[in-house]
Amino acid sequence: MPPVSVIQLLKAAPFLIAIVALAELSGCNLCKDEVLEKAASPDGKRVAIILTRDCGATTSEYIAVNLQDAKQRRLDEENDVFVTKLLHPLHVFWQGNDSLTVDCENCNLGQASKKLEKLGSVQVIYQQ
Repeated sequence: MPPVSVIQLLKAAPFLIAIVALAELSGCNLCKDEVLEKAASPDGKRVAIILTRDCGATTSEYIAVNLQDAKQRRLDEENDVFVTKLLHPLHVFWQGNDSLTVDCENCNLGQASKKLEKLGSVQVIYQQ
């Protein structure tokens, strides 16, 4: 096989860069989210989403409450305010634009792997 010249490498570089960039942008998320319930804040600027997330056979399915801007379309795990591995009936409701109540039936809130009291300007209140 003849050696590759510098000119051939330079001609192929834009194509290779585009392929690498596309792979980075598309990501490789193996988790499957299923939205169970959505509740918009009274002013419609935020939405609280109850979802189950399954990341494959090597991890347990879990239930989460995600809080995000109403315009945002992609679920971002960084916006999860409550996460528990045990699936429980969950409900969310807004007390006002900056106050969200998470009602987790039969939950042991101490077993939650994530339980934020506040995200941004939104206070999160938990009920059992």
